[in-house]
Amino acid sequence: MLSSKSILAPERIAKLSSALFAMSLLLLSPWYYSYGVTYSLKINELEYNPKGSVANNQWIELYNGGQDLLDIGGWMVKSTRLGKTFAIHHGFVILPNDYLVIPFNSVMFGLENESMVLLTPDSVEVDRTSLLSDTADDDRTWQRFPNGIDTDTPGDWAFRNSTFSASNRFAEVRQNFTLSTPIFVDQQGNKLEAFRAGQMAGIKSEIINQFTEERTFAYIVKITDDGGLTVFISWIEDLTVLPNRTIKPTVFWLAEERGNFLVQIFVWRSLNFPEILTPTQSGLLRIAG
Repeated sequence: MLSSKSILAPERIAKLSSALFAMSLLLLSPWYYSYGVTYSLKINELEYNPKGSVANNQWIELYNGGQDLLDIGGWMVKSTRLGKTFAIHHGFVILPNDYLVIPFNSVMFGLENESMVLLTPDSVEVDRTSLLSDTADDDRTWQRFPNGIDTDTPGDWAFRNSTFSASNRFAEVRQNFTLSTPIFVDQQGNKLEAFRAGQMAGIKSEIINQFTEERTFAYIVKITDDGGLTVFISWIEDLTVLPNRTIKPTVFWLAEERGNFLVQIFVWRSLNFPEILTPTQSGLLRIAG
């Protein structure tokens, strides 16, 4: 049986909101002067080996995942294999949650076992890619995938069709990975239209994977009362659905009070990387006396 992680509702809310709170501490200035907030700036995509000539066609994409406008004039991009350094011209800025593509007018990257480093004007390292190779001579690029992910492992990087100056998103998943509206069941699996106060209510969904490879995701259930107050959040992590199969995860909630409750279901890549895999689905759960 699948087991979900759940604690008291306020603690659940605090856990899922902690990232937003941490980001709010970085809102110190509309301009970027402190190296303490550099972690929002990432090397997000690289074109090592474009189709045709390599010279004058290599480029790098930077991503500002924070909420500050970043002034990166004087910053440097360095190649570890070729030993080349490129200084970013003064006047370059990146808006919050936006991208900046920097083209190079010479060969900046090696095509095999190359790593790029992002440095501040006084040579403080802010970001570094894994060792990457590209001998394909096509439009594919190395990208942080999901967008902006940084666990300091080679798994952060995927070789995919270019998303030049845009999010490295799960575009295909949204078309081939579907989530049903909530199905309400009792502990025996029987579908019910309404529950009694004090009864366990199961929130089940059908998730269909139409791909030819397995998918791993997090299943998240949020319940709010008719006043909009969140009374329950729970989730199941690291669920896997095989190719062209359906999975039906269920989370149970002890309904202690009468009323009508809004149930929302979210499917994310994971709790740490909340890339949305399907549109949110919702339904009305009735608790009678």
